[in-house]
Amino acid sequence: MNEIIRNYLKSTFISSSKYFVSVIVAGLFAVYLLTGFYKISQNELGVLQRFGKVIDGNVEPGAHYKLPWPIDTITKVPVKTTHTLEIKDLSPNAALDDANTFRQTTQLPSYCITGDNNIVFIDFLIRYNIIDPVQYLFNIKSNEDYLKHIACSSAVYSLGGKTVDDILTVGKKSVEVYLKEEIQEKLDLHNSGLAISAIEIGEVSPHKGVRTFFERVINAQIQKRELVNNAESYRNEKLPKTNGEAMKAIEEARAYKYEVVSHAEGDVERFKKQLNEYSKAKRVTKQRIYLDFIKEKFPELKYIIIVDNSGKKRIIDLRIRTN
Repeated sequence: MNEIIRNYLKSTFISSSKYFVSVIVAGLFAVYLLTGFYKISQNELGVLQRFGKVIDGNVEPGAHYKLPWPIDTITKVPVKTTHTLEIKDLSPNAALDDANTFRQTTQLPSYCITGDNNIVFIDFLIRYNIIDPVQYLFNIKSNEDYLKHIACSSAVYSLGGKTVDDILTVGKKSVEVYLKEEIQEKLDLHNSGLAISAIEIGEVSPHKGVRTFFERVINAQIQKRELVNNAESYRNEKLPKTNGEAMKAIEEARAYKYEVVSHAEGDVERFKKQLNEYSKAKRVTKQRIYLDFIKEKFPELKYIIIVDNSGKKRIIDLRIRTN
């Protein structure tokens, strides 16, 4: 009887243990399946891989489910974040102990040579975005190192085609434009998945031994440009006013010319008519002309001097007296 009870309890314990283990295993499996849920934020895209193969390279923001690890893996890539890479490999502050610097990799000096054989240092910022997550993750081993090296090589080439005066004064903007285009072209050539949004040159400086002299030259050129700009501003300010005054004078001269010519033409026509009348009746016309003249000039006379045959003068005052 006792043996039967012991066997029963033993079988009951084994069955309970198996059930408990099954429940634990089922619970762990459920937890394992729940690890497949994940979320992509608004500034990210996901790259979904199954046993290492990309099955979806553009997982949109939101909640998603994948098969748990190690079957599926998800890599989140911040595609809407602007990244900044500071390039100091060609400046006096270059980190010479870093094995990944442009100098250590290429064995070139940490400065640039200009087109007129002067030494200059340059540092700048690269602002870039990730536009293709799959290319970014798998085409290039180290994106930032690659970007740094092509940026340095492009800077060396760009500065080698310019004079030092141009670089230190008005040529910085053209260097920025060239670097952006050249770096982007190389990134696209190797399908890096990166896009350059901006290049910002921090400082371009000559060697410290001649820096003072270059600064004097630069300041002189800046002053020259300011003087030229001020002169052009003054010219642009005064020239329209002067042109306006000139046009006004020309128009007034034209109006005066028209008035004088018209008056002269009128006098000519009047003289022709008088000449025609004079040829017909000389005496009458002569008297009429004389009377017209006296009529016109008489109001302007203040007094008349009459001389008789004996030579005596007698003044007749024509002014109107009020008393």
